[in-house]
Amino acid sequence: MKKTIILLAFSFLVLSANAHNSNCLQDTIVKTINVVIERNPETGNIDTLRTETQSLIPEKQDESNILMGGSSYNFIFSWKKKKHLNPHWAGLGMGFMNYSDIPNGGLKISESHNFTVNLIDFHKQLGRSNWLIVSGIGTEWSRYHFDENAALTKIDKTAVFQPAPDGINYKSTKLLAYYVTIPLLLEYQTSGFHISGGIVGFFKYYSKSQVKYNVDNEKIVKNMGRDLNIRPVDMKLRLQVGIRDVSVYGYYSPFSMFDKDKGPDMKTYMIGVMVGF
Repeated sequence: MKKTIILLAFSFLVLSANAHNSNCLQDTIVKTINVVIERNPETGNIDTLRTETQSLIPEKQDESNILMGGSSYNFIFSWKKKKHLNPHWAGLGMGFMNYSDIPNGGLKISESHNFTVNLIDFHKQLGRSNWLIVSGIGTEWSRYHFDENAALTKIDKTAVFQPAPDGINYKSTKLLAYYVTIPLLLEYQTSGFHISGGIVGFFKYYSKSQVKYNVDNEKIVKNMGRDLNIRPVDMKLRLQVGIRDVSVYGYYSPFSMFDKDKGPDMKTYMIGVMVGF
């Protein structure tokens, strides 16, 4: 009987030590379910001591999202399986731009492109509903190609479209404007379909007006100005509709992209296609 008690105690200590080591090294819980003792009927000695155990390994969390303060953060090009509700801000997009008619500032729509790279988004689910509040960080590269023989430049501290000098025919005249974007959107999702809308803040970090033309068979590239009175901080309205990770999105600017009375009244609008990641 004493030998039996000693063996049971020793077995309990060994199992406890193994469970502790497993917790430290593998984050695994080892639970003893049953202890079976087999005794020799003739000698009365214990021949075998057999235990049945069960290993409980906690489920690994999905690493495609980083949870912080109840909000879910997603990064572009995260190939991990997504969860049930995910925003549709992060991804790549391309669109075409336009604005109202401006003297000497007609636009080539087919060559005026907007490229979007939205790097990170995060969201907060509203209760247990299918509604999300979405924000994040992205970038926008806008290229306006003009259809007139005029270039955007600054005269007397005002940005204007100035016709080309006599004898000069511009092969290309364009405006580049690059932004960092931060959205505040409300999104609804159901059965793979989503629709979102809200405002997006645009923070300009680069702009340039440039022309190209030939003189005596020599190609000339000339910058007409960088500080063109483009608003350093702008705001646009955004609407996006899509199925799963493919969306159609659009922007409308209620304000001119130039400071008031310091440039043409260019209230732009745009439509494009977004592929989420």
